[in-house]
Formats: sequence, structure tokens, C-alpha cells
Amino acid sequence: MNRELLKNTTIYIVEDNVANMAVFVTTLKQHGARVFQDPWNSDTIEQLRVRLPVDIILMDILLRGGVTGYDIFDELQGQPDLKGIPVVGISTLDAETEIPKLKAKGFAGFIAKPVSIHTLPQYIHDCLNGKPVWDRGRMY
Repeated sequence: MNRELLKNTTIYIVEDNVANMAVFVTTLKQHGARVFQDPWNSDTIEQLRVRLPVDIILMDILLRGGVTGYDIFDELQGQPDLKGIPVVGISTLDAETEIPKLKAKGFAGFIAKPVSIHTLPQYIHDCLNGKPVWDRGRMY
């Protein structure tokens, strides 16, 4: 394990599932990342601004209160100071359906849940280095 793969990287995570958030945060911190959590997806834009600079955002697609990751992504795109931050969608939704939507919107990638702790850090590293990640998850 490369404990410095994400050194000096700041990651903002919008995820409403506490167990998923714990896995993401623990895994990314083990690889040197600084991580901010947004489990409630309320005031995300304001909370994100307080934590700038942020290198990448991990965005759950299905969130609380009928809000989607697409909704928050659209808000980000309307903010000159935030629209340049790469956003990676994360979801249990069908990758074959969601990936074309994410690409069309301008997301930097997609990671299917359940997320592998072995590939997550490398996926984030790849996206930060301009290599889009379109993970379709495990095919059963």
C-alpha cells in the first residue's frame, strides 16, 4: 500500500450513508489524503467553499431529501470558483445507465458501489492526474 499516493490531496465527500462514509474516509486518509465529510448534503456549496482549496469531490448520486448528486453538480457548475473541481460520481445505480449521463454532464468519473478499498485510492489518483475513471463494478 502506497501510504503517500494521495499526500497533499484534499477530498470533499458528499455521502449520506454513514458506513460508506467511514470506509471512504478511512481508506483515503490511510493514503495521505485530507478528507472533509458532507453526510447531510445541505448547504453543500457553502460548506465546500469554507474548505477550499479542494482537489476533488466524491459525490453520491442518490442523497437525502430527494436531492441527487446531479443536482449538486449542476449547482457547482454555476459557481465560477467551484466549477473547475473534478467530481467523481459514486452510486449503487446501474453503471451502464449512469455512466453516459455522468459523461454528458461533465463528471470526471464514476465508481460503482460497493467501492473497493483496494482500488479507490488509485482511482482518485488517476482522476487527479487527468485520467477519467469509469468503474462499472463487479459484474455477477
